Amino acid sequence: MNRIFLVLLSVCLVSCATTKSAAPLLGATKSSVSMEPEETAPEPEQVKPKAKAPEKAVVLLNQLFNTDDANKHTVLIINNDSDCDFIMTVQGGKSYSIPVSAKKTQSIVVEKGDYVLRSDVCNTTYLARKSLSDNTQVNIKFAVVKTTANAN
Repeated sequence: MNRIFLVLLSVCLVSCATTKSAAPLLGATKSSVSMEPEETAPEPEQVKPKAKAPEKAVVLLNQLFNTDDANKHTVLIINNDSDCDFIMTVQGGKSYSIPVSAKKTQSIVVEKGDYVLRSDVCNTTYLARKSLSDNTQVNIKFAVVKTTANAN
């Protein structure tokens, strides 16, 4: 089911990225709306933000579906089910720092190998040694328990 969703997501991202004009939904079929800037008005120089989200999605999808034995990379998915934000430090052949918000999921493409995963989750240390040879998901679960004092 997840693979079907990822395929549909990738098709949507690719089709949205390649479309430069759109036809109106209502009205004449010969007219179209162009999304290109007009040539008569010079465009002011602006620093355009890099489109990292679609690029990251494409890289992750390509890696998830890559079944080549010579592939030297794998996907690490960190699912944060805790009540706190944290930064996961992944140290091994290469080192990575992955910020993960509370109740969110982050993923990264890493080189295959042995790693130490370390973080402070809600002021509690998380430490694990993992051998990443296949796509791996790490689930972090930590709930803050609040107790009420009984006044007797």
